[in-house]
Amino acid sequence: MTLRTLLVHPHALTYSAVAVVLVLTIAVAPAIAGFVVPPLNPFGAPSTEAEVVAVEVTGRQQSEVGVILSERVTVRLSGGGEATIERQYIEGDPVGVHVEPGDGVLVTADETPDGTTYFIADRSRSLALWVLLVAFAALVTLVGRWRGLWSIVGLAASFLVIVQFIIPAILSGWNPVVATVIGAIVIAFTTLVLAHGANWKTVAAISGTGVSLALVIVFAGFGVAFTELTGLADEHAIALNILSDSTIDARGLLLASIIIGALGVLDDVTATQASTVFELHRANDHLSATELLGRALNVGRDHIASTVNTLVLAYAGAALPLIVILSVQPEPLGL
Repeated sequence: MTLRTLLVHPHALTYSAVAVVLVLTIAVAPAIAGFVVPPLNPFGAPSTEAEVVAVEVTGRQQSEVGVILSERVTVRLSGGGEATIERQYIEGDPVGVHVEPGDGVLVTADETPDGTTYFIADRSRSLALWVLLVAFAALVTLVGRWRGLWSIVGLAASFLVIVQFIIPAILSGWNPVVATVIGAIVIAFTTLVLAHGANWKTVAAISGTGVSLALVIVFAGFGVAFTELTGLADEHAIALNILSDSTIDARGLLLASIIIGALGVLDDVTATQASTVFELHRANDHLSATELLGRALNVGRDHIASTVNTLVLAYAGAALPLIVILSVQPEPLGL
């Protein structure tokens, strides 16, 4: 791409700038900072994908909990070769994994003095996830057209920043909040520019996101300190703390998760508010700054009211099993 092309086509310059920022974040910065991700000590052997070749029922026994099936399952491992798995499970139990020939499964290997023993850990959902992802991308592109397509590209860029920068930085010993703030700035810039282009509306949205993100950090930090949260209330956080030998700041990781969660909302709110202000000005360019601000605030208040409900429902949906447990347990509210 020549300099003349960039000057003649401003969109090319915009996308080139976004590409440069992404490369600097996910490739150059980790190399310069010397990210070294230490190997964690897993509780068990990693799982590998396999395909069920044959299933043979070798026994059926009635018990107090139900019918116990004994099966001999032959699987073809993704790395090559086949393995035979002897297993038992309760018929009809949702916890047990019922398999048939052709099904994809995740298997774990247990090395013993007598050889390698394989176990079926769960179903493999890779194909289903890819189908859903492609369907989602196609639907967004169909409805949103070019903006929808660029929003999908922005989503992929956000994922890359999280996986290739934020997580390696945290595992390399960086403060989780610092790593997340840097990543959040890059994500906000990338997604907003790709979705809305390089214009003053995008500049306003990015500026609003930055200011709002700073307020989120301040208030979230105060809330975590005031309530004396440790960040170890979740079983996944506890497992990570054990695997990393307590080298990762659990409280900082909690703050980082709040920042990332808030960023998803802020991108939507700031972009919508910026678009509202510009459309109001375009519809009536005789409005004074005070009148424009007042009308934009009216829209913003409605947006805040609906966003609060959205946040509560989103977090309630993600933590619904925990909420159900707490509702039947006589635990205090401040647990």
